[in-house]
Amino acid sequence: MPQHLIDIHSHVLYGVDDGAKELEESAAMLRMMYDEGIREAILTPHYHRGHVKADSTVWRRHFDELCEYVRNDKKAGAVKLHLGCELYYYPSATEWLEEGLVLPLAGSRFVLLEFGYKADKRSILEGVQNIIREGYIPVLAHVERYEGLGADTENVRALAEAGAYIQVNSESVGFGLWGAKAFVTRLLKEGLVHFVATDAHDTKTRAPKLAKAAEHIKKHYGSKYCRQIFYENCAAITGE
Repeated sequence: MPQHLIDIHSHVLYGVDDGAKELEESAAMLRMMYDEGIREAILTPHYHRGHVKADSTVWRRHFDELCEYVRNDKKAGAVKLHLGCELYYYPSATEWLEEGLVLPLAGSRFVLLEFGYKADKRSILEGVQNIIREGYIPVLAHVERYEGLGADTENVRALAEAGAYIQVNSESVGFGLWGAKAFVTRLLKEGLVHFVATDAHDTKTRAPKLAKAAEHIKKHYGSKYCRQIFYENCAAITGE
């Protein structure tokens, strides 16, 4: 397992979505991340027009407050933080990015995209192509959840070949719900996973757990692939 894990998808930022509610909960999640071996994390609050009110102005303020709050915490303060968002896709998403209303991942050109669970390959592909056309690089959040893909690896392959990067949640790697586990297992066998992330929302039911998934992938798919999806691909986003 890489000694320096990077989490590119988490809801640690307090008071902006259905993730952490208070500063101390954010700090507690960061301490858990540290214990999991995570040394960098991109905080990705939801942006779903009409459903979540906070935007980049609020995110940046809460991000600065959180950084100051954990500055002297030996664990929470040792996790290097970056800011981004999980952007629910609409055709106007690229306009929001250009306006600065929403944020790419860690100041890069990578954008974490979420689609409706019923979205099929065609609608996701259109979104991917739109994002790429404007010079951004799409990362598809928790691809195992999209029922419209029919748990078909060929649908995911087509999206990857179109230029999308594929992220799955750590809870779906080697354990978790059977359907998601089986699909992710097939994706891993075919080398179609680029990132594994926590998608953490709290310290209990959706805690920031990553180490178990990393150990599973190292054991079953090799150290090289493990390092790629838990560190190297992530570092290409964060600039480390």
